[in-house]
Amino acid sequence: MKDSRLTTIFVIVMFTAVFMLSGFNQPAAEYFPAPLVEPLLAFYSNFTASGLYDGGEASLNAGQEIVSQIESLCIARGADKTMGNHIRNIAENLLNDRILSGHIKPYELYVYFSSRQNFAVILRGEFDRQKLAASIGNEKAVVGDNVVIARLRFPLHEEQQLYLQVSSDEMLVCPDDISGNVLAQLESRRNLLGKEFDAFAKMVRVRPAMAVEVNVAAIRNDFAEEFPGWLEPLRYARLIISSRLTKLQLFVPDADAREQMLRQVEAMVGGLREFAGNLVDFAATPSGNSIFIEAPAGEELERLFGCRAMSFFAHFFVRAQKDQIVVSAKESDVVTE
Repeated sequence: MKDSRLTTIFVIVMFTAVFMLSGFNQPAAEYFPAPLVEPLLAFYSNFTASGLYDGGEASLNAGQEIVSQIESLCIARGADKTMGNHIRNIAENLLNDRILSGHIKPYELYVYFSSRQNFAVILRGEFDRQKLAASIGNEKAVVGDNVVIARLRFPLHEEQQLYLQVSSDEMLVCPDDISGNVLAQLESRRNLLGKEFDAFAKMVRVRPAMAVEVNVAAIRNDFAEEFPGWLEPLRYARLIISSRLTKLQLFVPDADAREQMLRQVEAMVGGLREFAGNLVDFAATPSGNSIFIEAPAGEELERLFGCRAMSFFAHFFVRAQKDQIVVSAKESDVVTE
């Protein structure tokens, strides 16, 4: 079966879709990593918005939400529903033994994508390089004074290798072919995003729970089979979810197609409320060449999406298959029949 994990990530990003920055003040310029020129997708997730690292009741509530969502994601990917309690136990161990312990403690995730051969995933946080090297395997990991480096098989392109580099506060994954250039940009702290990504930069600099900018028309060339037909007229999308602003935008220049898509989106608004834990009501309205989906901003919604993002990241360490659960929460994979 075709491994579609990366395509799944981008499709979920698309279905989460987008925003408008009217009235959103630009903060002082601050560096954030952006090592690709003119990406088709720029994605940011702030895991700290979940409250998992806040301590006390906030941390406990976030942990419970994340574990519950990991269970749901694993079952959606093929795990037997009767394994739910087992998955939850594994997820709890993952949070305690690997994430909260500082083995791999992610704070922020950046994803930049231009093509299947040109992308970068950057994770900022706290990382125990020695433990990660042991998890990767001594035969694959090269342990230096400040970083651990490994070259891994890329599941979507067996002839292509992935480059992995881990320092105490940053993890990079990108195709091996472009790793030299990506590392040079990161080491020089050069942000390569142009003016067309000014909106994304404004969003990221206030550290929202999530921010996305996607050139849908261009990215569709790589993922044509993954897009439902009713999204065909969509050309561009933006998203921000924060305590100050939660707004989504779908740019559809064709008037007839925009009207038809508006009806589709309006039919989905109830599902969005359910997805957001029934915390808020969503409203879809047309304006100019776009459709906007908006919800009242607030800390609870920001916290929820922080938890959802952390759950999605963590569930890859609790990989579900139809008849077994493969766990990557320890030094080596454990298979439970």
